[in-house]
Amino acid sequence: MRISVIIPAFNAASTIEQTLQSVLDQTSAPYEVIVVDDGSTDRTSDVVNQFNGLPIKLLAQSNLGLGSARNSGMELATGEAYAFLDADDLWVSTKLEVAVKALRTHENTSWFYTPILEWDGENKRRRSCPKVGSIEDFLAYNPIVPSTVVMRNTLAFQWEQNRSMQEDVGAYLRLFSKGIYPRKIPQIGTLYRVDYGMTQDLDDHYLKVFEAVDDALQNGFLTETQFALYKVRKAYEAARTYKKRGDQRGRNQWKSKIKEAAKKCNIPLKLRLRIWLLA
Repeated sequence: MRISVIIPAFNAASTIEQTLQSVLDQTSAPYEVIVVDDGSTDRTSDVVNQFNGLPIKLLAQSNLGLGSARNSGMELATGEAYAFLDADDLWVSTKLEVAVKALRTHENTSWFYTPILEWDGENKRRRSCPKVGSIEDFLAYNPIVPSTVVMRNTLAFQWEQNRSMQEDVGAYLRLFSKGIYPRKIPQIGTLYRVDYGMTQDLDDHYLKVFEAVDDALQNGFLTETQFALYKVRKAYEAARTYKKRGDQRGRNQWKSKIKEAAKKCNIPLKLRLRIWLLA
């Protein structure tokens, strides 16, 4: 099974060497590694060019955004499947080995995802990762991180390219609306870097997320009730993050948004319990 690894990179000179090393350390070697330099102004391309041991293809483009960079990588890829990895995340050494096994075992499944370890550069914490068998499962628990996704090249899929929207959530919802759900691979595959990049600028992140989900709502991919459930989930995530940072004002602001959105939907018990623990 030939797997093309696709790594979008923007000003990633400080992290991408470590990311590439995690690909080199795989127990199952990739068919090719495509790094898309999305208009970096630092030494990202130099670091990639100096890295040895991997079949790397470096594609440079003007700064078009994360979704566009991943799509460009898919267009260049020649493997039978794509495995996505952001330039500030890492894979555990068995990531591709497990992915190949899943692709061969579940021939009728188009795409897969794995659990993650949240990682701040030193400490690691496993994030809850339930199975996604319905839109509600995804909206309530949001377990699919792009750096965990593996998909066959036969799947009609494109990441969102409109930079005012988050590049992944709307793309997933389009698949769900067609009944195309991923299979969860139980083994942890990714170290997901937190408090870095996207997770640093929460306000911008949530604006893009809600823009994408509102677009999905307008296109009939989900209902008003489902949209309210997603608002509850994302508000919970924000409140939890601000609580970890010791920002009580930020936590309280997002807790009030949880209460507002909760009036319009039913909250699953596990999510309700997590919200309660924010107190």
